[in-house]
Amino acid sequence: MTDDQSHKSLPSDLLLLVILVLGDGLLLTPAGSPLRVTGALILFLLPGLAWARRLFPTLDPLTRWTLGAGLSYTLAMVLGLILHYLPGPLPLWAELTALNALVLISGLAAGGRQSASRRHSAELNRWLLIVLLLAAIFRLVSLGYSEFQGDEALAMITAAEALEGHQDALYLRGKGPGEVLLPMALWRLTGTINEAAARLPFAIAGLLMVLTVYLLGRRLFHSRTGLSKGLGKERRHLGEQAGLIAAGLLALNGFLVGFSRIVQYQSLVVWMSGLAFLCAWEWRASEDRQAPRWAGLAGAFLATGLLAHYDAILVAPALGYLSVSAIKSTNQQTRGPANLQSLASSFLIAAGALLIIAGLFYLPYLLDPQATRTGAYLGDRIGDSLFKNNLRSFLHFNIFYSSSYYVMFTGLLVMGFVAWALRHTPGIQSIPGGRYWVPLLAAIAILGLMLHPNTLRVADLDLAALPFTLILLGALLSSALDAGQRAVLAWLTVPFLGYNFAVALPLTHIYTIVPAWTLLAGLAGAQLWGLIQSRVFKEYANVDGKSQSVALYFLLLAACYLLPATLFSGYLYTAYLRHDVEFWQDWPNSQPSLYWSPYQELPPAGFFGFAHRAGWKEAGALYAQGTLRGDYGSNEEPEVTSWYTRGAPRACDPQPEYYFIADDLVDPWPLDPDTIEASYTSIGQVVLPNKKGLAIYQAQPSTVELGHLPAGTLGPLFDRTATPAAFARSARGSHPADANMAGQVRLVGYDLDTRRAWPGGRVSVTLYWQAQASLSEDYHVFVHLEALEEAGSASGIWGQANGRPVCWTYPTFDWRPGQIIADQHAIAVKPDTPTGDYPILIGIYQPDTGTRLDVLDKEGKPVANFVKLATVSIR
Repeated sequence: MTDDQSHKSLPSDLLLLVILVLGDGLLLTPAGSPLRVTGALILFLLPGLAWARRLFPTLDPLTRWTLGAGLSYTLAMVLGLILHYLPGPLPLWAELTALNALVLISGLAAGGRQSASRRHSAELNRWLLIVLLLAAIFRLVSLGYSEFQGDEALAMITAAEALEGHQDALYLRGKGPGEVLLPMALWRLTGTINEAAARLPFAIAGLLMVLTVYLLGRRLFHSRTGLSKGLGKERRHLGEQAGLIAAGLLALNGFLVGFSRIVQYQSLVVWMSGLAFLCAWEWRASEDRQAPRWAGLAGAFLATGLLAHYDAILVAPALGYLSVSAIKSTNQQTRGPANLQSLASSFLIAAGALLIIAGLFYLPYLLDPQATRTGAYLGDRIGDSLFKNNLRSFLHFNIFYSSSYYVMFTGLLVMGFVAWALRHTPGIQSIPGGRYWVPLLAAIAILGLMLHPNTLRVADLDLAALPFTLILLGALLSSALDAGQRAVLAWLTVPFLGYNFAVALPLTHIYTIVPAWTLLAGLAGAQLWGLIQSRVFKEYANVDGKSQSVALYFLLLAACYLLPATLFSGYLYTAYLRHDVEFWQDWPNSQPSLYWSPYQELPPAGFFGFAHRAGWKEAGALYAQGTLRGDYGSNEEPEVTSWYTRGAPRACDPQPEYYFIADDLVDPWPLDPDTIEASYTSIGQVVLPNKKGLAIYQAQPSTVELGHLPAGTLGPLFDRTATPAAFARSARGSHPADANMAGQVRLVGYDLDTRRAWPGGRVSVTLYWQAQASLSEDYHVFVHLEALEEAGSASGIWGQANGRPVCWTYPTFDWRPGQIIADQHAIAVKPDTPTGDYPILIGIYQPDTGTRLDVLDKEGKPVANFVKLATVSIR
């Protein structure tokens, strides 16, 4: 850095320090408050922004801020992994020290020298501001309205356990840790969490992806012929228009709106893939010493995407093409890195960043038993048959998330681009009339198979993949495509063919096509708009004051831009922001008549980000304040209820203390309504503004009367106490214990609910086991209300609950050494049980032989084959 650059950096260094101190100071405000969340966001985003300023001092601010924000996400995930690997809970001081150090060290690092030329410099113009505002509305408004869905709840529970020191928390999942590490980072800084705060990093990622697509379009398509901006105005290049249209289409894509509104990996995958693509393109075009830095960032962002989910690997072929084209460019001594030595160093830096960051998680993960189970799961998703056909699912999901208008509008643009590319495919031009009828046949084939997916099905063989593969490969070989267009088309081709024809159950994973899809649609749209301008306004191109021309121009502008944007926005509002009628839950009555769909039924699964509230936070607050205590059953899936009841035991039997019956469900859970009607009393009702809610029942005779609970009255109480410790399922129970079961399993605690301990009643028991070693046997647990002969009371078993742990769902061969497992049981007391005091005996046995594990004393000697847990008085 020169002396002049040093002097210029002093004010910005001082500003950076002031912002850092402000972020630290805001953490002194009450936990979970808006000011505390603001401070946490400052500290979360500042490290990457500081390093981007240091690495690329003369890059235009818009691009530098976007890269800096992405780098902040990378640093947050890497830092979270490193701190998680340290023993014990993750302390606030450790994270705070690390974040401050990252910012301060950036001020000491030597900055890069870069050409003063700002190639393709981007500015925050008014049209881009409008697009970003529109994107922000659909991603940020009412972000905390919907309750957590099942996958969100699992991610948040995992985050809580990781923060509280559960060393295996990140390895118990079948996905990357990114969706856990981000809420972890914010949660420790904010102290408490709510739905909006937890989703904020993903919403920001979704918003910045819109900006990234604009930057990509602007750079990738910059070299094409300029088109007029308007009557009597200066001309703008095609890349600017293509970037704006692509950003607008992505801002209004239902998949990316929905995924920006949940604690899930998808928005991270598409954004990090986009950033990796942008950096690879800049590296390819770079002619100075910044090339290795661009390569390193490309590798880092790809690795960050992989930490979010392995879907990020789908951008790798496009990055590979850019690398190969860079080598070719170097050999031809045209634009690109200066020489082969620069190429080699760039490849090594990119590979190193990729392997170090991704390997930080995946190397130990591949050595973990969970990797085998994940592989089996992925094998089931891929399926056994060679050729699949998911075109109907592809169309159904796209229409449901984004509307039929959006699919037709963007689909026709992409198809037009592919048809245009096919006209210039080698060999096509030598066929008489091939430039015309080959693209026409391709378009007919695409439309026909989309509308009638089974057309090419012969017996058990489906050949729908063949025409799509030939069409896309032909387009990729087109001589009309430049490097940027071919790379984007490769980015589209791989996930499109993969998830439509190679995977048996893709569901919503087709979201991976969206960035490339919108870029190609944006390019085609910009070309089409330029064609309209040049043809319709040719005679007025350089003439001002033509009222007819101006009127026609704005009419076409409204038809081409305003009308589609209004249609798309109306659908998104109905699906994601409207609360009086919830789009997904009230389907098909929620579907506006304006938005026609060929599908009257819902997709089979995969509903993410849609407005949904059932009243669970109020039920959770009742548990948090102690009004409700004891086990429960529900018609909602366990993942959702586990979060909102904060790990309260969910009963295995049909006679829990409470039942929670939700009107709207994420994933329905079977139950017996006759049992509720016969043996339970309604004690309360959470009432939502849309007149739906959550009914609360208690076993008879009831002891609580809650009445009507308007939604929102108890939510603040739930949020104020939402610390990681409140949700971590690694608790040891209210009663400590220490029983060594044959050196393989240890009982570390238990909970006991004896409020209904009478003849014909029920005793609820939760056992907390800790595996001492890897177990190969499928052990079962017995829990007996059993009077021993020497006790002097009526001998025999007067109630029992035996079986595989955790309601038959968690076999012991899946337990991990050190892991604590909460194992719920309910003893049904026999109706003829004499009154008296009865011990509860528990133990572990082999179901095939009935052989019990010995209980060992401190010297390791067997002393019994059961543990006397407690004594229960039956009255």
